[in-house]
Amino acid sequence: MKKRINKNLFLGIFFFILFIAAIVVSETGILGKINTVTVVMANTKIEKDTILSEENVILAEYPRELITDDMYRHISDVVGKTAVQTIQPSAFIDRDYLDQSLLKPTKDHEFFPIPNNWLVKLQGTIRRYDLINISAVYVGTGQDTGAVLQQNVKNEYVLENVPVAYVKGSRNQEVSGLTSQNDRLNGNQNAAQIELSLTLEDFKVLEKLTKEGYQFVLSY
Repeated sequence: MKKRINKNLFLGIFFFILFIAAIVVSETGILGKINTVTVVMANTKIEKDTILSEENVILAEYPRELITDDMYRHISDVVGKTAVQTIQPSAFIDRDYLDQSLLKPTKDHEFFPIPNNWLVKLQGTIRRYDLINISAVYVGTGQDTGAVLQQNVKNEYVLENVPVAYVKGSRNQEVSGLTSQNDRLNGNQNAAQIELSLTLEDFKVLEKLTKEGYQFVLSY
Protein backbone atom coordinates (compact mmCIF):
# COMPACT_ATOMS: atom_id res chain seq x y z
CA MET A 1 0.00 0.00 0.00
CA LYS A 2 1.47 3.33 -1.07
CA LYS A 3 2.16 5.84 1.60
CA ARG A 4 0.05 8.95 1.01
CA ILE A 5 1.84 12.32 1.04
CA ASN A 6 0.32 14.87 3.33
CA LYS A 7 -0.74 17.61 0.94
CA ASN A 8 -0.77 20.30 3.59
CA LEU A 9 2.73 19.34 4.74
CA PHE A 10 4.01 19.49 1.17
CA LEU A 11 2.50 22.94 0.58
CA GLY A 12 3.85 24.16 3.90
CA ILE A 13 7.40 23.09 3.00
CA PHE A 14 7.06 24.58 -0.49
CA PHE A 15 5.95 27.99 0.74
CA PHE A 16 8.57 27.96 3.48
CA ILE A 17 11.27 27.45 0.84
CA LEU A 18 9.81 30.31 -1.23
CA PHE A 19 9.84 32.52 1.86
CA ILE A 20 13.50 31.74 2.58
CA ALA A 21 14.39 32.32 -1.09
CA ALA A 22 12.63 35.70 -1.07
CA ILE A 23 14.62 36.74 2.01
CA VAL A 24 17.90 35.70 0.36
CA VAL A 25 17.06 37.61 -2.82
CA SER A 26 16.04 40.69 -0.83
CA GLU A 27 19.14 40.69 1.38
CA THR A 28 21.63 40.02 -1.44
CA GLY A 29 20.00 42.35 -3.97
CA ILE A 30 20.30 39.75 -6.72
CA LEU A 31 17.34 41.10 -8.70
CA GLY A 32 18.63 44.65 -8.40
CA LYS A 33 22.03 43.66 -9.74
CA ILE A 34 20.41 41.94 -12.70
CA ASN A 35 18.79 45.25 -13.69
CA THR A 36 21.82 47.47 -12.96
CA VAL A 37 25.43 47.79 -14.02
CA THR A 38 28.39 48.92 -11.92
CA VAL A 39 29.84 52.23 -13.17
CA VAL A 40 32.37 54.75 -11.94
CA MET A 41 30.90 57.90 -10.37
CA ALA A 42 32.34 61.06 -8.86
CA ASN A 43 32.71 60.78 -5.09
CA THR A 44 33.09 64.53 -4.65
CA LYS A 45 33.05 67.56 -6.91
CA ILE A 46 35.90 67.20 -9.40
CA GLU A 47 37.25 70.47 -10.74
CA LYS A 48 38.45 70.89 -14.32
CA ASP A 49 42.14 69.90 -14.86
CA THR A 50 42.10 67.61 -11.79
CA ILE A 51 44.15 64.45 -12.24
CA LEU A 52 41.84 61.75 -10.92
CA SER A 53 42.86 59.51 -8.03
CA GLU A 54 40.99 56.70 -6.29
CA GLU A 55 39.74 59.22 -3.71
CA ASN A 56 37.83 61.14 -6.40
CA VAL A 57 35.62 58.26 -7.54
CA ILE A 58 33.46 55.37 -6.34
CA LEU A 59 31.67 52.41 -7.88
CA ALA A 60 27.87 52.55 -7.94
CA GLU A 61 24.97 50.72 -9.53
CA TYR A 62 23.30 52.40 -12.50
CA PRO A 63 20.13 51.31 -14.34
CA ARG A 64 21.05 48.94 -17.15
CA GLU A 65 18.73 50.65 -19.66
CA LEU A 66 20.59 53.96 -19.20
CA ILE A 67 24.08 52.53 -19.66
CA THR A 68 26.16 53.74 -22.63
CA ASP A 69 29.47 52.50 -24.01
CA ASP A 70 31.15 55.74 -22.90
CA MET A 71 30.66 55.05 -19.18
CA TYR A 72 33.60 53.65 -17.24
CA ARG A 73 33.14 50.36 -15.34
CA HIS A 74 36.48 50.12 -13.49
CA ILE A 75 38.20 52.69 -11.26
CA SER A 76 41.60 51.75 -12.70
CA ASP A 77 40.39 53.04 -16.10
CA VAL A 78 40.04 56.63 -14.85
CA VAL A 79 42.87 56.99 -12.32
CA GLY A 80 45.59 59.22 -13.77
CA LYS A 81 43.35 60.85 -16.39
CA THR A 82 42.64 64.59 -16.35
CA ALA A 83 39.14 66.06 -16.10
CA VAL A 84 38.41 68.39 -19.03
CA GLN A 85 35.36 69.86 -17.29
CA THR A 86 33.88 70.16 -13.81
CA ILE A 87 32.17 66.91 -12.71
CA GLN A 88 29.49 67.15 -10.04
CA PRO A 89 29.23 64.68 -7.10
CA SER A 90 27.40 61.42 -7.93
CA ALA A 91 27.70 62.07 -11.68
CA PHE A 92 28.86 59.06 -13.68
CA ILE A 93 32.25 59.41 -15.35
CA ASP A 94 31.86 59.64 -19.13
CA ARG A 95 34.73 59.42 -21.62
CA ASP A 96 33.90 62.93 -22.83
CA TYR A 97 34.65 64.23 -19.32
CA LEU A 98 38.27 63.08 -19.36
CA ASP A 99 41.34 63.79 -21.45
CA GLN A 100 41.80 60.64 -23.53
CA SER A 101 45.28 61.55 -24.71
CA LEU A 102 46.76 61.59 -21.18
CA LEU A 103 48.13 64.98 -22.17
CA LYS A 104 51.42 65.55 -20.43
CA PRO A 105 55.05 65.98 -21.42
CA THR A 106 57.00 62.73 -21.86
CA LYS A 107 60.46 61.78 -23.02
CA ASP A 108 59.06 61.80 -26.58
CA HIS A 109 56.41 64.54 -26.53
CA GLU A 110 56.89 68.11 -25.37
CA PHE A 111 54.71 71.22 -25.41
CA PHE A 112 55.77 73.51 -28.26
CA PRO A 113 54.40 77.05 -28.67
CA ILE A 114 53.51 77.62 -32.32
CA PRO A 115 54.38 81.11 -33.61
CA ASN A 116 51.32 82.90 -34.97
CA ASN A 117 53.13 83.75 -38.20
CA TRP A 118 53.27 80.00 -38.87
CA LEU A 119 49.48 79.91 -39.04
CA VAL A 120 47.06 81.13 -41.69
CA LYS A 121 44.81 81.94 -38.74
CA LEU A 122 44.50 80.86 -35.12
CA GLN A 123 40.84 79.86 -34.78
CA GLY A 124 39.08 81.04 -31.65
CA THR A 125 37.02 77.84 -31.53
CA ILE A 126 39.94 75.53 -30.75
CA ARG A 127 40.16 74.43 -27.13
CA ARG A 128 42.63 72.66 -24.92
CA TYR A 129 42.50 68.84 -25.26
CA ASP A 130 41.27 69.01 -28.86
CA LEU A 131 42.95 66.63 -31.31
CA ILE A 132 43.75 68.64 -34.42
CA ASN A 133 44.99 67.95 -37.93
CA ILE A 134 47.55 70.24 -39.55
CA SER A 135 47.39 71.15 -43.24
CA ALA A 136 50.11 73.08 -45.08
CA VAL A 137 49.24 76.00 -47.37
CA TYR A 138 51.86 77.56 -49.64
CA VAL A 139 51.80 81.34 -49.30
CA GLY A 140 55.23 82.19 -50.66
CA THR A 141 58.59 83.09 -49.17
CA GLY A 142 60.40 86.34 -48.58
CA GLN A 143 62.15 85.83 -51.94
CA ASP A 144 58.89 85.71 -53.88
CA THR A 145 58.09 88.83 -55.91
CA GLY A 146 54.74 90.53 -56.10
CA ALA A 147 51.69 89.69 -54.02
CA VAL A 148 51.28 86.50 -52.04
CA LEU A 149 51.06 83.56 -54.42
CA GLN A 150 47.81 81.74 -54.98
CA GLN A 151 47.33 79.47 -51.98
CA ASN A 152 48.15 75.85 -52.70
CA VAL A 153 47.13 73.24 -50.12
CA LYS A 154 49.10 70.03 -49.77
CA ASN A 155 46.95 67.00 -50.58
CA GLU A 156 47.56 65.29 -47.22
CA TYR A 157 47.72 66.41 -43.61
CA VAL A 158 51.22 67.21 -42.43
CA LEU A 159 50.34 65.87 -38.96
CA GLU A 160 47.18 64.23 -37.61
CA ASN A 161 45.54 63.89 -34.18
CA VAL A 162 47.89 66.35 -32.51
CA PRO A 163 46.84 67.12 -28.90
CA VAL A 164 46.32 70.78 -28.07
CA ALA A 165 48.18 71.46 -24.84
CA TYR A 166 47.04 75.05 -24.33
CA VAL A 167 45.13 77.82 -26.05
CA LYS A 168 45.83 81.12 -24.31
CA GLY A 169 44.69 84.70 -24.57
CA SER A 170 46.84 87.81 -24.50
CA ARG A 171 46.91 87.71 -20.69
CA ASN A 172 48.34 84.18 -20.68
CA GLN A 173 45.05 82.69 -19.46
CA GLU A 174 43.32 79.67 -20.96
CA VAL A 175 40.64 80.31 -23.57
CA SER A 176 37.40 78.51 -22.70
CA GLY A 177 33.72 78.68 -23.59
CA LEU A 178 31.92 81.75 -22.33
CA THR A 179 28.61 80.11 -21.41
CA SER A 180 29.69 76.47 -20.96
CA GLN A 181 32.57 74.09 -21.50
CA ASN A 182 31.11 73.14 -24.90
CA ASP A 183 30.58 76.71 -26.10
CA ARG A 184 32.87 77.16 -29.09
CA LEU A 185 31.05 80.08 -30.66
CA ASN A 186 31.72 82.41 -27.74
CA GLY A 187 35.09 82.35 -26.02
CA ASN A 188 35.88 84.09 -22.76
CA GLN A 189 38.69 85.89 -24.61
CA ASN A 190 40.39 85.97 -28.01
CA ALA A 191 42.93 83.25 -28.72
CA ALA A 192 46.45 84.66 -28.95
CA GLN A 193 48.76 81.65 -28.54
CA ILE A 194 48.56 77.89 -29.03
CA GLU A 195 50.82 75.13 -27.71
CA LEU A 196 50.84 71.65 -29.20
CA SER A 197 52.11 68.33 -27.86
CA LEU A 198 54.70 67.26 -30.43
CA THR A 199 57.86 65.25 -30.79
CA LEU A 200 60.97 67.21 -31.68
CA GLU A 201 60.89 65.57 -35.11
CA ASP A 202 57.31 66.76 -35.67
CA PHE A 203 58.25 70.31 -34.70
CA LYS A 204 61.20 70.28 -37.10
CA VAL A 205 58.88 69.13 -39.91
CA LEU A 206 56.71 72.19 -39.31
CA GLU A 207 59.73 74.48 -39.01
CA LYS A 208 61.15 73.20 -42.32
CA LEU A 209 57.88 73.82 -44.15
CA THR A 210 57.64 77.40 -42.87
CA LYS A 211 61.09 78.09 -44.30
CA GLU A 212 59.85 76.75 -47.65
CA GLY A 213 56.98 79.25 -47.67
CA TYR A 214 54.17 77.30 -46.04
CA GLN A 215 51.73 78.29 -43.32
CA PHE A 216 49.40 75.94 -41.47
CA VAL A 217 45.68 75.48 -41.10
CA LEU A 218 44.49 73.75 -37.94
CA SER A 219 41.32 71.66 -38.16
CA TYR A 220 39.45 69.45 -35.71
